[in-house]
Formats: sequence, structure tokens, C-alpha cells
Amino acid sequence: MLTVKEAYDFYLDETLLADIGDDIIIYRSVSIEPMKWIRKILKRKVEKGNEQKINNKQNVRKSLKPGYLVKLKTYLLIPDNEILWLPFAIWKGVRIIKKERPLVIYSTATPYTDHLIAFILAKIFNLPWVADFRDLWVDRANFPNNKFRLFIDTRLEKLILKNASGVVASTELIAKKFSEKVQEQNYTVITNGFDEDDFKAIKKTRDSEKEFRVTYTGIFNKEQNPDNIFYAIREIIDEREDIKEKIKLRFVGQLDNPGDFENINLFNKLQLDTVADIVPYKDHPGIIEEMNQATVLLLLVGVYPNNESIYTGKIFEYLRSGKPILAVVPPDGVAAELIRKTNSGIVVSNMDVDAIKEGIARLFDLFFQGKLSGKFSSKNIDQFDRKYLTGILAREFENLTGK
Repeated sequence: MLTVKEAYDFYLDETLLADIGDDIIIYRSVSIEPMKWIRKILKRKVEKGNEQKINNKQNVRKSLKPGYLVKLKTYLLIPDNEILWLPFAIWKGVRIIKKERPLVIYSTATPYTDHLIAFILAKIFNLPWVADFRDLWVDRANFPNNKFRLFIDTRLEKLILKNASGVVASTELIAKKFSEKVQEQNYTVITNGFDEDDFKAIKKTRDSEKEFRVTYTGIFNKEQNPDNIFYAIREIIDEREDIKEKIKLRFVGQLDNPGDFENINLFNKLQLDTVADIVPYKDHPGIIEEMNQATVLLLLVGVYPNNESIYTGKIFEYLRSGKPILAVVPPDGVAAELIRKTNSGIVVSNMDVDAIKEGIARLFDLFFQGKLSGKFSSKNIDQFDRKYLTGILAREFENLTGK
């Protein structure tokens, strides 16, 4: 496994290293990451801004990100912030391959720089190579609105799709989108999943009759925009006193992208602090515990192009938790289909405030009647166990190598 020597992001979960087996060697190489220092400075400003907003409930700037730096990054760091790692990774990769003599190269994105590194190494050593996409590339929601970037990245995307020995996609719709661009490629769908071991150590809790706890774990941002959820919550607690008295929302993780404040501004404007807690980032075991303590888990897929192709990674852990899911998603998308097939919750349109209100009310009424826990089953989810999914990937490698 090849990665950077000194990773830096706003949030880094060291507990996930425990998932890597003792028989796996991690190689690390030097990388130049100009955004690292900007992120460190921005993190201090973000923490100060978040404290000011939450404590004083006031609206300030929508974003702390300097506009000129965003534009500069768009033109210079292509396809992403890690591109300056490429020469160091190539140098290290050559030495690793000479030493280890691997049968196949595997790269996963994001970052998309990983695929460029793998492409070069595969060409140098004439090795089969599998490119794994957990998300779309130029069709993703947060792709820069820039014709120059679209021109360059479209060609890089096609380069990877044409030259990889096999392409893995996380959903059928992502694979379909890629196949429309490069038909002659071999596409395999391997979804994200859950790790059964993460749930073995968690004690099953009994749902409290005093609190209807709705928990969201992960990221809200400009794409995963919670506006309709916030408006629905405000309206339903104004309309129903019983829900206002018992509902407690927990937003665990990130309410805005670091440096942005649009969502916290709306949260404060609607005075949702009376029924909701904003919980700082937690490591993965802490997130699993939060899921276990929830009455209902909230899932969101935002309103943006190609959103019907998105599951979100957390959906599979939500399924494994066994808690009912309120899925605020595209009604005809893959996430909605999965929730319905597994009978794991209810689906409401991410564009309809009234539908979200009705979903909350329906789940609350089942909870109040003592019927919630028996209503949903999360059936047929073994296919999303990561050990099973890893087996599919292993067979893909065997098909390419004949071993």
C-alpha cells in the first residue's frame, strides 16, 4: 500500500488504521501539499468562527475561504490538491514494484491523482491495473465551474477509463455514466459496505420512551444541503407540541465544509438549538455508538446533478445498525431503491419540505405507539458486508492475472 508520509486534513481518524491487517505493508513517500498550510490556518479561523456562531447565535461571513486562493487552486492543482505528490509517488512506486513484484496494481479515488500515478506505473512495468471510483469525476457535484478545468479533466478521465485493465464503480449508475464515455471498458460494481467487527463490540441499547432522537452522522455542505430538512423541522415543531417536547436532533460531524458557514447561519436563524445538538467530530467507534443510541437515523442526498447515482458511504452502516432510516433522497435514485428493498426505513423527496415533515411525523407516531422497532427489518444486507465485497474485488484481480 502506497500513501503519503504526512497526511493532513481538517479531520483525521487514526482508529481506522486498526482495520489494516498486520500482513499489509504501508509504504509512505514525501509529498508537497501547498493546501496543507492553508488548511491549518483556516482550521484555526474555522474553530474560532464556529465557537462564535454557536455560542452567540449570530450570522457572520458565509465563508472564510479567500476567493483568489480558490481560483488559483482551480487552475494549478489539476486534477486535485494531491497532484504534486505524483513524482514522489512514482519514484517510490518504482522501487516498491521492483522489490515486491506485484501481479496487479490497484488505485482508488478520490483523490484522482491516485489513478494518474497507477497509470504511469502500469505503463512502466506493463502490469494489469484496476481503477476504482468511489464517486464520479467531472460529473461530480463539487467539480469546479470552470471550462478550462472541464477540458483538462475530461481528457484525464477518458485516459484513465481507456487504459485501465478494469474499472470498479461504487454504483450501477456511476458505471453506466462511465460506459457512455468509454464503452469498450470492463466495468464492475462494488458498493461501499459495513464492517461487521465494528458492531460486535457495541452493546444493544433500549430505545428511550422519553426522547425521539434523530441522528445524522457525517457532512453537511453546499452539495449535501440541509435547508429543506431545517425548514421541515422548524415547521413541524411549531405545528405539533408533542413532537417539540420529545424530539432531539443530533448532527454529529460537520455542519459546513471547513471555512463555510451557510448551514450554521440557517440553523441559528431558525433557532433550532432548542431541539438540536451540534456534536463535534468523532472517531469511527464514536460514530457507531451514536448510531446505536439513535431512535431514527437521518440520511441525506443533496439536490445536485447526478444525485440519483449516490448512496453515500454511511448508508450501509446505517443499514447494519438496524435503526429505522429517514431517507431524504432522490425518490428514483439508488439510495431510495436500497432503502425500499431492505425495508430499512421510509423515503421522502429531498426537494419537498412537506414530505420531510410527513416522514418525521410518521416515524414519531410509530415511536409514540411503540410500533417503531418492529416496523422495519433491514433485510438482505449481508451482500454489503465488506468481507463479501472484498471477495468480489479479489475475483476481479484473479480474472486479470489468471492466478
